[in-house]
Amino acid sequence: MATQQGVFQINLIPKDSFEFSGLGKFLSWATTTGRVLVVLTEFVVLLAFGSRFYFDKKINDLSEEVDQKQVQIESFAETEKQMRKILAKQAPISNYLAENISFGGRYDSLSKLIPSGVHLEKLTIDDSGVGMAGESVSELGFAQLLRSLKKMEGIANLSMKDTNFDQTSGAVKFNIQATFK
Repeated sequence: MATQQGVFQINLIPKDSFEFSGLGKFLSWATTTGRVLVVLTEFVVLLAFGSRFYFDKKINDLSEEVDQKQVQIESFAETEKQMRKILAKQAPISNYLAENISFGGRYDSLSKLIPSGVHLEKLTIDDSGVGMAGESVSELGFAQLLRSLKKMEGIANLSMKDTNFDQTSGAVKFNIQATFK
């Protein structure tokens, strides 16, 4: 039998019926497949070892980035304190203006509703409603005022507290209370 030069084959398993037995088949499998498993295991271990350096670098980069951002945030701390002070001072003013804007809007809508010939002696506007006391030169002016108040947006209830008609002058004295929705 001629052997090739430089290539040796060593077979430690005897060539008898042992090769076909359960233990023989296991040893044959272990010597062939076992080598592949050992190589794959070594590859996984080397890959895990190499990835450690990659992840260490990532952690270092992220910690540097976090440090830089903390410095930026700390640099704005004084500005934030000043802004909070300004906003705290602005809140009461904003509330006051919001209330006065709603008052101004209601006052404007009421001034548009009052027909000519109606003179108000007393006008009270608050969050709950409007109170009017005055005099109308004619019954028609008083009727127009009532009709306008009924149509006014935001009025829930309209009640007349006092109404007097002067027959000599034709004037109507009134006291009206309207509540908002």
